[in-house]
Amino acid sequence: MIRRARYNEQAKITNKGENAMKNKRIGGRLLCLLLVLIMVLPAGCGTTGEQTPMGPTVTDASGAVLALKENRQELTIASVYAVSVPFIKALGLTDRVKAINCKSNFWKEADEHLKAAGSVGRGKVDLEALASFAPDVLVHRSNDTDTLEAVGQLGVTLLCISAEDMAGIYSTLELMGTYFGVEERAAEVIAWMDAKFARIDALVADIPEEDRKTALVMGGELGRIAGGDMLQSWMIEKAGGVCVAKGIENNSNWVTVGVEKVFSMNPEVIMCTSSTALEYELSDMLEGPAWSAVEAVKNKAVYQIPSLKDSWDMPGISPVLGTMWMVHTMYPEKLSKAELEKEIEEYYLFLFGKTFTPETLGYELSF
Repeated sequence: MIRRARYNEQAKITNKGENAMKNKRIGGRLLCLLLVLIMVLPAGCGTTGEQTPMGPTVTDASGAVLALKENRQELTIASVYAVSVPFIKALGLTDRVKAINCKSNFWKEADEHLKAAGSVGRGKVDLEALASFAPDVLVHRSNDTDTLEAVGQLGVTLLCISAEDMAGIYSTLELMGTYFGVEERAAEVIAWMDAKFARIDALVADIPEEDRKTALVMGGELGRIAGGDMLQSWMIEKAGGVCVAKGIENNSNWVTVGVEKVFSMNPEVIMCTSSTALEYELSDMLEGPAWSAVEAVKNKAVYQIPSLKDSWDMPGISPVLGTMWMVHTMYPEKLSKAELEKEIEEYYLFLFGKTFTPETLGYELSF
């Protein structure tokens, strides 16, 4: 009996030890799995794998929380995202740019720092070139997850922006102003924009609802339009027009509705974007028999938004000019050609410290 009792006790001890070892092995496996998940799961913008930083921070357009660096007024910049360029210029950051992708050569011709900058790709990042230039920060769009994860492996900080509407434009100015230590300039730019938009509000405030022009913005292809949630549609409404694409949305992207849908919308004014190349001529609408019943075509009210070298309907500061131009185009009695020319001059003086001829910018005011 004694021998059996000792055996039972020894068996309990043995089983207890085996269970402990088994639990330890399971715990070890779970720990390894957790570590793998931490390493594999995307970390958004910022440097991949970073923990939530201590001290002053900003939250970028991807939702990543980034620490404000002590040397933030000296951080160098690279970008393959052309939308970032107007913000970099407006905030006075071009002297920090190591590599950049500009929408047109106008930007490099107008700014010596941008002209001297190298390239790390157009739209897509050349990782080898990025490693060579070694900027402190890559400014990029928030919805390109493949690029964000690849760049994070190089140890380059990612600052993600989203500026496809006016709320995004203002938040991008504030974000970049804070992150790069130029808050005062960001506030100055925002106040300047607010004052210009307030003037536009005053210009169109007394236009009766029944006299407001219906309009849409055509994209790079006929039948491809700015949806109601896009910047260009906001500009139409701000300029006193009625956007016929209201209710048609595609996450702030261009929408292909087809020419038959445009015919049924029957806008009084058609304005074609300058933010992308057109695969058609305005004459295709003005002289095309299929378009002859559209009010805009009947009234010869088909235009391209200026300018070919510096688009006024591209995210940035220029939508101020684009909206002014829309007021002049739809209601010339509210804003004359001479007044619009003065606004154009003020804009370029504010942003570039100098003016440019219509020929340089690639536009012509016909009335």
